[in-house]
Amino acid sequence: MTAAELADRLIAEPAGAKRLLVAQENYAGLSEAFFTRVLRLFAADHGKLVGLPKVARLVVRYGDDPALGHRCVAIIDRVKGRWIPSAEAFIRAGDSATHPRDQLAFKTGAIDGLARGGRVQEAIALGQSLIEGLTAEHEDGLAARASLNVAYALMQQDRYQEAWQTVSGLPERLLSAGYETDAASARLAQSTSLLFGGDVSQAREAAERAASEAEALGLDQLANIARGNIAYADLLAGDPDLAISALVELREKNVDAPVEMARSLEYLGDAFSAMNLWIEAVDAYRETLALGSVVQPLHQAHLHLGIGQTLMASGQAEAGLVELAKASRRYLALGNRVWHAAAETDRAEAERFLGKKIAKPRIESAVREAREAGSPYHLCRALISSASGGGPDSHLDEAAAILRRNAFPRLVWRVHAERARRATGAGRLKHHRRMLAAVIAEQARISSYAARLGHLRDKAEALRTYLDDLLAHPTPAHVKEAIGVVSRSRAVTLLDELLRGRSTELPPEAAERLRALRVELNEGESDNPTQGTRRRSGTHDRLDRMQRKWVEETISVERSATLAGLLPVSDSLVMVEGSTRLRALTTSGVVEFGDPDLAGKLEWLAYDLLSPMLDRKADPIPAMEGLRQLGETLLRPLLRHGPALGICPEGTLWRVPWLACLDAIGAESDLELRMHPGLRGKDPSPGGKGAMLWVAEHQDLPWVGEEAKMFLRYFPGAQVCRTAEEARKGMVNADVSILHVISHARHRWRHPMFSSLDFTDGPVLAAEIARSGLRAELVTLSGCDTGRLSDTNHHEPDGLVRAFLACGAGFVVGSAWPLDDEAAVHLYQSFYNSISKDLNVHVSLRKARQDVQNWQSHPYFWASPLLYGGYRS
Repeated sequence: MTAAELADRLIAEPAGAKRLLVAQENYAGLSEAFFTRVLRLFAADHGKLVGLPKVARLVVRYGDDPALGHRCVAIIDRVKGRWIPSAEAFIRAGDSATHPRDQLAFKTGAIDGLARGGRVQEAIALGQSLIEGLTAEHEDGLAARASLNVAYALMQQDRYQEAWQTVSGLPERLLSAGYETDAASARLAQSTSLLFGGDVSQAREAAERAASEAEALGLDQLANIARGNIAYADLLAGDPDLAISALVELREKNVDAPVEMARSLEYLGDAFSAMNLWIEAVDAYRETLALGSVVQPLHQAHLHLGIGQTLMASGQAEAGLVELAKASRRYLALGNRVWHAAAETDRAEAERFLGKKIAKPRIESAVREAREAGSPYHLCRALISSASGGGPDSHLDEAAAILRRNAFPRLVWRVHAERARRATGAGRLKHHRRMLAAVIAEQARISSYAARLGHLRDKAEALRTYLDDLLAHPTPAHVKEAIGVVSRSRAVTLLDELLRGRSTELPPEAAERLRALRVELNEGESDNPTQGTRRRSGTHDRLDRMQRKWVEETISVERSATLAGLLPVSDSLVMVEGSTRLRALTTSGVVEFGDPDLAGKLEWLAYDLLSPMLDRKADPIPAMEGLRQLGETLLRPLLRHGPALGICPEGTLWRVPWLACLDAIGAESDLELRMHPGLRGKDPSPGGKGAMLWVAEHQDLPWVGEEAKMFLRYFPGAQVCRTAEEARKGMVNADVSILHVISHARHRWRHPMFSSLDFTDGPVLAAEIARSGLRAELVTLSGCDTGRLSDTNHHEPDGLVRAFLACGAGFVVGSAWPLDDEAAVHLYQSFYNSISKDLNVHVSLRKARQDVQNWQSHPYFWASPLLYGGYRS
């Protein structure tokens, strides 16, 4: 057996390695043959290396060259993220070598291990010593390899300018010395140093070249690392959705390479954070931390920083501050001043939010540290944060100057928003307009619906201040401008989906993974509905991870123009929740409501409205009085605008039972809710295109069968879907006049894309409805909470209603609360009786409410419907 054959057997049969080696002790050429194969696997297949640590140690003992054996141990420890043991093994390799050149060269790998293990200064000192020694030995190629490792060590402390100077010219030196693999790695190092300390576009070009060179050499793992840099360049350039698509693919390729898996997951967290998808970001960061010791100390600090930032952004300031403090301490221990300044900036913002006096001196210190560390991006962030906390105007001027020299699109709007806050008179509006222009310009760069959905989440307060300033002096021009601001910021992603139209077919593998997600979602839910209603209970367990997986699978990078600029502003009454008062905007003026304490009133009203769930004979008077008071406050002032009201709410106003309030004050106006001012409901076409019925025949809903029979009497030719699978197949590019749904339903406030219509074989999710290609002119949802919307994203309310509107529905009817099973039959019997007589949707729904009220006077039974107007194409 040759040395090469023995090395191959050791890799193929690691369990029998000791038996083979004892019989072949000191086999000539074995150590070199095994080392050569380890190097190949390091470049191409980390997964196989992970299973070879014991074999490598046996090669140290039984092979013919202990130095090469120690190098094998070091490489395998590195792949497993055991940074310090890897460095120690490289040093042992050098100490075991016999040639003076090898005694230096074999220790080169220790530089990277020490740096990644947190001992950066020790790594740099070792590197400089090795460079001097190898240069003295006239080993320029080996000295270049040591320089490459020093560059990576410098980057562990964010000393990117020094790293760039170190790697400049290295690829050429390494190539001339015959080190093609190291030359490709040096090209990658150039990309990384530019990515975080230079020009992002140049960084991307260097990464693309590194990936190409690595592929040509068959170095798949190195090529994947370069592709990670390309993805991060897209992220920094303002295209996080493009980055996510690439990073998800890389994560799948890195399943057997834990270190690179951790890198891909961390970058995914950063991309989700950039998209303001905070649930998904925190989940990705926490999954990365759970990988344990493979995550380098610096990256552990990055993960705590990311978690802290996203918790802060989502309103969890105390929890966020704990994570930010962890990150700050870790950066300080690592001597990384750039990222310590970044963490201190975020700590100061959290402390300012919580009213802590330490915030001011902390941000001042962060500005000094960021300036001394020489990081333009983090200095710019610190300067803006300082200005927001009352710092000098010079800080804002300096931040603006940095932005003129550097492409940091995520920070531009913040400078204009802060200038607006500081300005007086007409100057405030000038800066507000520039702020909005920056927001829209940034939005134009992002392409996926997921990215667009989250884009405005961190800008809600700035946009509200803009509207407040416009409406402080509600001239016709200011009112028109305010309506324009709303039209460009509210539910614009819904308009994107409407413009795109039909469904996008998923690849078979992605479709199968989504099917598995649906099964997992259904298995984790309670199967016990609220007695006598069509509501299913739910849980948040595992949903954060599942929501992230869904976004990763369905994220689209197709760019589409928005309808926001194409739809004419209709006769909508645009509701605006200001900082101190509520307003309704119309093309003819402003209606002001003062501060009606909506949240408090709605909480009391909900208690009275739902009382029949406990006592079916509950007194209707308290609920009626609550509805009347709310109607007098919110609707009476609007009735002068005509007999038809199209209301475009925001925030708390989505929780108002608008139609019930209208009935309570005795008004017979038409009223529909519009998610965007340019939408307007449309009745089904005369003659119709046919009907479809989805009916989930749950045993705990005794009236479902009666309701289904009633619908089929009016539409005997309707297509009937009795299972989730049938509904899923039936809605693919279907085109009908009417879709009626009878089922249990779940509204998931925290995860609205997973709101669902539940059949006996599982759920149909809002997210899959929205991308199905279904066309139904009128959709009626006879299930609990189907009309509710989640406002966790202030500008993009979401839920089942939105899913059907995204499919182009002209009207969607849903329930504002748990729907009584028997009442639903009465409601829709009357509704479809009127529709069959060619009455319009408004009149039919008003008569249906009146008929149910004659049967049961308590509003719980008759007042739940909400009517949403869609897109009049």
